[in-house]
Amino acid sequence: MFDSYRVEEQAYKGCLSLLKLADKYTSERLEDACRAALSKIPNPRYKNIRLILEAGQDKKANETAKTSVNATSSEYAIVSGAAYYGGVNHEE
Repeated sequence: MFDSYRVEEQAYKGCLSLLKLADKYTSERLEDACRAALSKIPNPRYKNIRLILEAGQDKKANETAKTSVNATSSEYAIVSGAAYYGGVNHEE
């Protein structure tokens, strides 16, 4: 948000409005909504994030992200054992 204004102080009101959304919703939901907005919109605004929270799209995006991270990390993990790195006892 600060990059979209010429003077940094002009962005304060928008930032405070965003932080105020954490009072109505939880801070975790606000973080998820911001993450979802940043992945879809180049310069999200207060209204974009508020609409994501009202529609509950932050919950869907969070569940999808957790599922994809868990699936990716367990399916494609390449793990080398102790024998690869110099044996079981490492006495060299």
